[in-house]
Amino acid sequence: MTNSNITLYHANWSFCSQMVRVALIEKGFSYEEHHIKLCDQYAEGENIDKEFLLVNPLGTVPAIKIDESIVCGSEEIIFQIDKIKSNDDCILYPQNIDENEIRKWVSNTTITDGVKFASTLGTIMPVFSSPLLQHMIKQLPFKSIFKILMKHPRKDRKMIFLAMYFGNPSKKIPYIGIDKYVDEIIKLEKIFSDGRYFFYETFSHIDINLMCVFNRLIDLGLEKSVISERTPNLSNYWRNLKSRESYKKGILDYYTDKEHKLLEDFHNKNDGSVLEKIIEKMDLDQSE
Repeated sequence: MTNSNITLYHANWSFCSQMVRVALIEKGFSYEEHHIKLCDQYAEGENIDKEFLLVNPLGTVPAIKIDESIVCGSEEIIFQIDKIKSNDDCILYPQNIDENEIRKWVSNTTITDGVKFASTLGTIMPVFSSPLLQHMIKQLPFKSIFKILMKHPRKDRKMIFLAMYFGNPSKKIPYIGIDKYVDEIIKLEKIFSDGRYFFYETFSHIDINLMCVFNRLIDLGLEKSVISERTPNLSNYWRNLKSRESYKKGILDYYTDKEHKLLEDFHNKNDGSVLEKIIEKMDLDQSE
């Protein structure tokens, strides 16, 4: 497959949109952008408007149009764009590694529809992010919540918005992911104990996902669980990841004043109890 016409439908702060942008930058591809104002952050809620639902009937980002084909979901998008020949000879699925093994780790580090929340490192991120999501939802006008109830194609998302707008479910939700999260971090710390620069010999799809996981942990004030003296190998790995140009161009450059203000307000209200429980669990497990 040769270089194609690429159109990306994405959102600035979307976890999985970040993954696809980093992949496109690593591959050296130019692309047309359509910024979608998501209903969890913007009153406009463009992802549940008719125009976008024609692109992705589930109302989620990212989605990508490659020539005349539309692909949805970061995992499949990155798999498909890696088939397109890159001028930089970047290969995100190393040919000397079994593809099934790569895809297993990719699935473990992203959000995949149908995979139970808090069952993988990737699906723990929305669990840990629930207080931030609730913080954003409570700032929406009620007319936006009404629009979501009327137009969102997914019943489960409607229920989440309703519960978070009127209640406080996120007070307990993050704690269900702590045990699995600590297991995954300890596993990764051991993998990187050989001093490797990337997950494999060269930068891959897994590194993209972990870059976005680590960045989201920073957003949530949980970075000390992976960037500290407890995890020296992952700390070194993170330094390698964040030094890449794609981290700045695909992630940091998309933080607007709105995101910075939301994070500032969120951190001011965050009591740090989730991080305390994570560290407590890590210290206990690493001492055994």
